[in-house]
Amino acid sequence: MEYLWIIPFSPLIAFIIIGLFGYKFLREPLSGIVAVVAVAISAVASVIGFIQVATSGGYYNLKLFTWMPIGDYEISVSILWDPLSALMTCVVTVISTFIFIFATGYMRNEPSYPRFFAYLSLFVFMMLMLTLSDNLVQLFFGWEGVGLASYLLIGFYHHKSSAADAAFESFITNRVGDWLFLTGAILAFVTFGTMDYLDIFNKLPEASYWVVTAIALLLFGGAVGKSAQLGLHIWLPNAMEGPTPVSALIHAATMVAAGVYMVARLMPIFAASDIALDVVLFVGTASAFIAATMGLVQNDIKRIIAYSTMSQLGYMFAAEGLGLFGEGMFHLASHAVFKALLFLAAGSVLIGIHHILNVQKMGQLRKYMPITAITFLIGALALAGIPPFAGFFSKDPIIEGAYEISKAVWFFLWVGAGLTAFYIFRLYFLAFENGDRLDPHVKEHVHESPPTMTIPLIVLASGAVVLGFFKEFFGNFLKPSLDPAHMPFLNEETKLLVEEGLSRAHHVHMAEDAWHFLIHSLTSPLGILALVTALLGIFTAWIIYQLKKISAREIAKTFKPLYLLFYNRWYFDFVYYAVFVFGYYKFSRILWFIGDKVIIDGIVDGSAKTSLVAGDGLRLFQSGKIGAYVTQMAVGILIFLGIFLLFV
Repeated sequence: MEYLWIIPFSPLIAFIIIGLFGYKFLREPLSGIVAVVAVAISAVASVIGFIQVATSGGYYNLKLFTWMPIGDYEISVSILWDPLSALMTCVVTVISTFIFIFATGYMRNEPSYPRFFAYLSLFVFMMLMLTLSDNLVQLFFGWEGVGLASYLLIGFYHHKSSAADAAFESFITNRVGDWLFLTGAILAFVTFGTMDYLDIFNKLPEASYWVVTAIALLLFGGAVGKSAQLGLHIWLPNAMEGPTPVSALIHAATMVAAGVYMVARLMPIFAASDIALDVVLFVGTASAFIAATMGLVQNDIKRIIAYSTMSQLGYMFAAEGLGLFGEGMFHLASHAVFKALLFLAAGSVLIGIHHILNVQKMGQLRKYMPITAITFLIGALALAGIPPFAGFFSKDPIIEGAYEISKAVWFFLWVGAGLTAFYIFRLYFLAFENGDRLDPHVKEHVHESPPTMTIPLIVLASGAVVLGFFKEFFGNFLKPSLDPAHMPFLNEETKLLVEEGLSRAHHVHMAEDAWHFLIHSLTSPLGILALVTALLGIFTAWIIYQLKKISAREIAKTFKPLYLLFYNRWYFDFVYYAVFVFGYYKFSRILWFIGDKVIIDGIVDGSAKTSLVAGDGLRLFQSGKIGAYVTQMAVGILIFLGIFLLFV
């Protein structure tokens, strides 16, 4: 397993080469080729390592070098290779490879072509450092690194004020979560005297319940920011200002998946606190539902897909909060495939119609872009949870599992699934089927994308079709990392603690085999209800946007308060502006007035005015006129004599 160092450092080498020589020697297309080859090498090494773990089991902890010594404790740059990190690494590298290939066509003739691929390579390196870490310091390094890379890529078109503002918003919002994460990591070090995962896990029984709860909640605060969950989600839609391959990379393989992975990686810490699991469950469920409502009424093709990301991440966190960590990670892998497919298909559309984002100005694109249309349709079916596509096998078990544990959670996840099916097919019908609303000048140049873009779409679409049938394999594969009974690196005391924390998940009984789960879903009332709800969402979108039997405008008028609530994204942006932007400005003005004008200026200006008044008074006695001095002396003598005669 010594070759595993290649996985993170291959993209880093590409970043250095492109950064140093991209503009002068490589330019286009060599910069893109270097990046693609580097990430492909990482993908091949990841798959080989995945196969080795799948066949031989166990885990490997490779110490590459000592990073920083702290007394007797050393923080190392390491690779923790077990089923969980192997799965996540394959997701990152394999999906990134196809995104990189797509980007070579998408970014063709871009003046900053080398800079783009340098940033992409840096992004993947940082995500891999996060994924492969065995300690909180290396994890935080990658955590901050993906934040930096996303800032650079979201603001790639920095000459546009909207892109610069979006990058800044993303950076600032994530700093809030990152401070929480850092505080949790420091508290963990103070409590356990180590930053290494395995040492922390085995010391959990020695720590106070409330301290462990605080650590878990602080770490989850970082996940809320990084994975754009409710409260720190406002950066996500504006992050669409970056090039579409960036959106695909952020939403499918890197940044937003980091929070879900971190909670799974540190599962014993979260399982040791039922309060922490409840918070994860509540935030995930609320995010899944609220994001789905936001996606209903948006018209920007990339933002609709972006809200679906926030919603699907909510399902993953809900699964983890329910104790179904394996189901959450399987949905992460499945979602990565069809979400990359949806974003890249959207990017193909934008290239074909000259970057028109409004779906209301599209229509009948299937005639002009058949490959893009059919692959997008496959991604939409997977997202909607229609069998036999991957999303059905990864999302529906979460919804069904929620029913066994919490009927309230099940209800919101169930409704969110129906809304998801509706809005993604609203997008499909408006863009690819319904009416021809394209500008005549744009229509003249609409064309299918080149093979560098369509081949990744076809491969990802194939993955969205077949991946779900590996449900049982992934469930068994992840047990050594997520099932305490099978985790070899936990001591018996920690195993008992974690098993007790995950006891709620023991009430869930579902077929692990894909075929049995499919049969179960088609025969059980709960499964039939979920499938009918998804189909009803698609049917409603077809009636409204394809057949136009019902007016969307009239529905919006009838339910205007709800429409405005969803369209304005539940007014989170307005509230945050009022409190944090405008409120901060007003608070700063108050501090300026009290601190600067009243106190500082009061002291400085007051002392100056006092000096002037005192000087004016002294000038009355220091006029330079002898007659005045004689008069002052005479008056003084008379006053002195009067006082003397009065008291003596």
